[in-house]
Amino acid sequence: MKKSIILITGGPGFGKTKLAERLSETGYRVGGEVARELIAEQQEAGGDVLPWKNLAAFQREVLDRRLAFYHAVPEGEIAFSDRGIPDQLAFSRYKGFSAPKILITAAQEYRYFPVVFVAPPWKDIYRQDEIRTETYDEASHLHDVICKTYVDFGYQLVDLPKVEVEGRVKFIKNYITEL
Repeated sequence: MKKSIILITGGPGFGKTKLAERLSETGYRVGGEVARELIAEQQEAGGDVLPWKNLAAFQREVLDRRLAFYHAVPEGEIAFSDRGIPDQLAFSRYKGFSAPKILITAAQEYRYFPVVFVAPPWKDIYRQDEIRTETYDEASHLHDVICKTYVDFGYQLVDLPKVEVEGRVKFIKNYITEL
C-alpha cells in the first residue's frame, strides 16, 4: 500500500511535534507521535505497556496505532504524521534490539509519501523532559540512525530549515506544491 501521508522525522526534541501540531491547526489531518502519547498514557495509568517494562507489547501497540492512522487517511488526501513505522525500526536498532519481523514487514508493506521531512539536530531548541530522557548527543546519534533507516527503505530525506515553526510550515507547503 502507498498513501500520501507525509512523514516528519528526526531525533527527539528537534521540533517535529510542534510542527505537526501547527500543520493540524492549518487544516491537515495529522497523526501524532504515538510512542510518546502511549508512554504518557501508561505512566499516568500506572500501566506496563512501556518500552522498559514490556517492549514487545509497547512495539505492538505503537504499530497498531500507526496502522490505524494509516488506514484512516483516505486515498488521495494529503496528511502528515509525526514519525512513521521506520522510526520504530530505528529505535530498535539504536537500542541494540533486533527488529521484530512484524515491524520490518509493516515498513515494507505500508509505504508513505516518498519524500520525508527531517527535523535536524538543533541544540538551541532541544529540551529533555520526563519522556525525552536522551541527552542532546544521544538524540543526535539516534537522529543519524533514523535517517539511515529511512534511506534503507528507499525514502528521500529533505532537511527542514532551522527556523521557527511558521517558517517550517511554509517550507513544507512550498516543497509539496512544487512536486
